[in-house]
Formats: sequence, C-alpha cells, structure tokens
Amino acid sequence: MEKKKTEEKSLLKKAEKLRNNAPVKNTATNPHPILAKVALRIATIITLTLVAAFVLMIILPNLKKTFFTPKKELHEAMVTQQLLSVQELITQKYRYSDIITLKKSIMFSKSYSIVKFTGIIRAGISDVSKIKFKIIDSYNGTKSIRLKLPRSEILGNDIVEQAVFDEKRSLFVPITTQEIFDEIDLVRNNIAEEIVGEGFLNDADSSAKKTITQMMYALGFEAVEVSLE
Repeated sequence: MEKKKTEEKSLLKKAEKLRNNAPVKNTATNPHPILAKVALRIATIITLTLVAAFVLMIILPNLKKTFFTPKKELHEAMVTQQLLSVQELITQKYRYSDIITLKKSIMFSKSYSIVKFTGIIRAGISDVSKIKFKIIDSYNGTKSIRLKLPRSEILGNDIVEQAVFDEKRSLFVPITTQEIFDEIDLVRNNIAEEIVGEGFLNDADSSAKKTITQMMYALGFEAVEVSLE
C-alpha cells in the first residue's frame, strides 16, 4: 500500500513539474494572426502604389514624346504650309475718289487741267511667315493652337482709274504729265494718313485675327487663340 502511495506522489510531482515548465503564450508579443495579415496586405498595397507612381513618372514623358510629337510635328507642318501659301494677307481695303485741279498762267497765257481719279488702299500682313504659333498638346484629344500676328500695315495705295474732266493747255505755260502725277500722289498719301488716323489699321488687325482664326478652324483645330505683337 505504501509503495502505491509513493508511486502516486511521484507521478503528481512529475505532472506538476511538466505544468510549470510548459511555455506561456505572450499575447503582447504575438498579435492576432488576422490583424497581422491585414497589416501585411496594407503595407504591400502601399509599396506597390509607390512603385507604380515612380514608374509612371519615368514612363509618361517618354510616352508623351512617342505618341504626341509625331502628331504635333504633322500639325506644325500643316499650319506652316497653309500660312506660306497665303504669303501676303490682305484684310482691309479702302476705295476713294477725288478730283485735282492744276492751274498755271503767265501774263495772258493760261493752262489748267481737271483730273478725277480713283484709288484703293490695301492693308494687312505683308509677310505671313512672321506669324508665330505654338501647338498645345492635350491629353484629352483637343487640338489647340496659339498664334501671334505682326501688326497690320499699308500694303498698297494704287490708282485704278484716272480721267481728265477738262483742260486747257498753252504752249507758253504747259502742264506736264509728271506734274499731274505728283499732285495725285500728294492727295492719295494725305488720304492714307487720314484713314490710318481714323483706325484703318486697327480694323485690319481685327480682320486679320478673324481670318487666321477661321483658317485654323478649317485645319481642324478646336481651340484657337490669336493675339497681336
């Protein structure tokens, strides 16, 4: 009997010893496995996002050069060709008529000449190649262009009709053809200065902007911005 009790005590001691030596779970150092997986997944997503953003920063400029530059160069060639085909851009005209009277006399000899003439003054851009433009790349597919035009100027002031109303010529005091031309030149130059002072060139600038804008729309641009130098 005593031997049996001794064996029981020995077994109890061994069990107690095993229980004391068993590892204890540390909840502070071992978080819940589900939370650990979620945290790992979030960290992975953030890392992948940063890597993707970095890659896009490197690739996008090359994509822009690859896909936009050839198209942009094509549009630039189209605009240049269209402008050069115009050469001189006449945007405003002014038609006028006037009469000059020349008189000369010496003693009893007299000469006079009355001449009616008609002229046309033309204004616009003398050299269209001086127009500056910039095509703007657009990722949404909109074709845009900005142009800067030189100021309009007088391109011509030509006499298109001329007729003598009345004249009397004396051999002693002749009126030469050159004298008539000189008088007409004086009048037509005065008329040109007068209409410029009244805003003729400003009107030509406005017409030039409208003409160039319509020209660019005809080339397929959807947004056109035109300004003056």
